[in-house]
Amino acid sequence: MADTKSRPLAPAPAGANAALDNQQRRKNVGTACAACKARKLKCTGSVPCASCVKSNVECTLDKSADKRRRGALKRKIDELADKEDLLERLVLAIRDGGHNRVMPLVDLIRANATLDEIRQHIVVHVPRSELALTPDLVQLSRDVHHLQASDRSRPMRRILEAKRVADSPRYLVPAQPWTTVTSDAHFVSHLISLWFTWSHPFGNWIDRDLFLREMQTSKRSGRFCSPFLVNAILADACTYSDYPESYKMPGDAATRGVHFYEEAKRLLDQEAGRITLPTVQGLGILWLCAARTGRDRQGWIYRNQLTYALQELLQKTSTLVHNPDLDTLRMVHGLNHTVWGLFNVATIHALTDRSRPSIPLPDRHRLPPLRHEGGPEDIWQPYPHPAAGIAGHVDCLFLALSTLTPIAYEVTRLFDPTPRPDLAARVTRLHEHLQHCADQWPTCLKGTRLEAPHILCLHMNYHLIVLTLYGLVVSAATPPSPTDPVGLHACAVRLSAARNIAHLICIHRACWGVERMPVSNSSCLLGALIALLDGLDDPDNREAFITLCIAARSLTRRWDGGGDLLGIVRTTAKARGVRLPTETQSLFMNLVVPVAVTPRSGVDESPDRADESSVT
Repeated sequence: MADTKSRPLAPAPAGANAALDNQQRRKNVGTACAACKARKLKCTGSVPCASCVKSNVECTLDKSADKRRRGALKRKIDELADKEDLLERLVLAIRDGGHNRVMPLVDLIRANATLDEIRQHIVVHVPRSELALTPDLVQLSRDVHHLQASDRSRPMRRILEAKRVADSPRYLVPAQPWTTVTSDAHFVSHLISLWFTWSHPFGNWIDRDLFLREMQTSKRSGRFCSPFLVNAILADACTYSDYPESYKMPGDAATRGVHFYEEAKRLLDQEAGRITLPTVQGLGILWLCAARTGRDRQGWIYRNQLTYALQELLQKTSTLVHNPDLDTLRMVHGLNHTVWGLFNVATIHALTDRSRPSIPLPDRHRLPPLRHEGGPEDIWQPYPHPAAGIAGHVDCLFLALSTLTPIAYEVTRLFDPTPRPDLAARVTRLHEHLQHCADQWPTCLKGTRLEAPHILCLHMNYHLIVLTLYGLVVSAATPPSPTDPVGLHACAVRLSAARNIAHLICIHRACWGVERMPVSNSSCLLGALIALLDGLDDPDNREAFITLCIAARSLTRRWDGGGDLLGIVRTTAKARGVRLPTETQSLFMNLVVPVAVTPRSGVDESPDRADESSVT
């Protein structure tokens, strides 16, 4: 029998066992690398894979292409672990960092910044010398960049679904027969509650109780509610909602509320010249919606329709004041409230637009009586936040605003470009009237304990009037003289008013955050930002400017026209040769630069008359 003694085996070539192992594991590979896909080769699934090593080519593997449940679950777990680690690092950076470095980062987060914007802020705002001392910030920047890249590849998911499950709207109303856009009564109740919480208290040209009472009956034959008005409110309310249904096209901020806006336009056409109180109120909402979303021509049309319809309704109801019928008295009261409410908003809008108000000064006797009764109906609750309510003082605010805007109306008369030798004296007198007006406000609207957003907005508009008023003196000094005491005083007052607006924004942020800051603040933000461009060398002005930029950026995520605020600021700064603070660079990213805007001085510089239309 032949000798069968074994002999020693030669050592296996390098990589042979690894290749055998990889071959055995091929059946478990869920996706191939880019090179193997292109050459239609079997891939080992590792990076680099065996084929790419053998061919000496770059190996790139997209794990997200693995659609198997196990692979997708593993990626999800890895992403959640990465985000948990990022959260811990972010908390450590906020906890251990200095106040001057941490607060801008916190403000950026509160402004709903994206992960990429937070990373950009860290790169620009924190010096390299400080980054060397704080390695957590370095790693945080890298992690944010990594997570932002992974976020781009994932489809949009429902926003804050857990919050929606726990959401309990303040006002429960039906969806039908008021709108055909949706049949979801919870969603409509959510929007109505948002609007009466964040938008209505300042403008306040709709009687909330009468409107809600009729809407809850589902009867379209009432006098204080109509499908047109409801859809106009829903279109405006989408500005404050995070529900996916708030968008006509999922995830597209430009389509937020557009479906309700289009429905309101269709219903307005069906009014066929019939002018009612809800028609006037709805036109006011559509006008402001169109104006702040960049629909300038459409806004001009609605403004003219509103002016005409309001005059017609006043004439039609002038003979009803002697009728003792309760519904008629309610109608007259609601109309008077609407007249003053629309006048107040139109006048503030004209200040920013540097034009004459489209609604004339109403009669004083149309002011509603002051009711400082308090009670449950005067409690303002920050829906949908689960916070306790506070005293709203809505009636007090309405009367205070209605005494402030007639002075603002006089300010708009000074926009005439004709030189006025007595301009400085007239500005001083109007400023004294403003101060006297504010002194007469009730104590609930003054002091250092201001919290309600609409009361903060009242004070912001007071300072907006002041900085606009003294802006006339500054612009009249051509060229400005550094030794002119009048011009220097005007600049100082203007900058002080702008800083006061920033301070009020900080109060709002501290109490309620910036997530649902009323859009009516946009005029004040823009006026203050433009004023502060003349004093960015001063640290206080610079800090106020940064605060306002963060608030303005938060508004850009709420409505499509919000980007125009920062766009106008950037365009104006460039025209004046002003260098913006480096702390704000990330806030001006991805903005569409608006067409150069020049202040309007004429009484009526509207689009072509051929496009004018009216309710009739």
